[in-house]
Amino acid sequence: MKQKTKELVLIKSGDYMLDMSKLVFGGIVLVLIMQIEGISSLMLLVFGIITVLLFSILGIMFIHISQKNKKKGA
Repeated sequence: MKQKTKELVLIKSGDYMLDMSKLVFGGIVLVLIMQIEGISSLMLLVFGIITVLLFSILGIMFIHISQKNKKKGA
């Protein structure tokens, strides 16, 4: 792939991961507010926080790598 294409894919992937982390966080908050029966709040928080952190870290890593490649290529 061309360098510009790689940078664009990394930036868009990073943005997508950060958006997903925000959506997961919003879903956790909504479920906890609604207090749906049969859903363990503790398990929801544990898995939700792990998922949010994973998506956030991946998003930041993708964006950082694309910025590093951009500086390296310039």
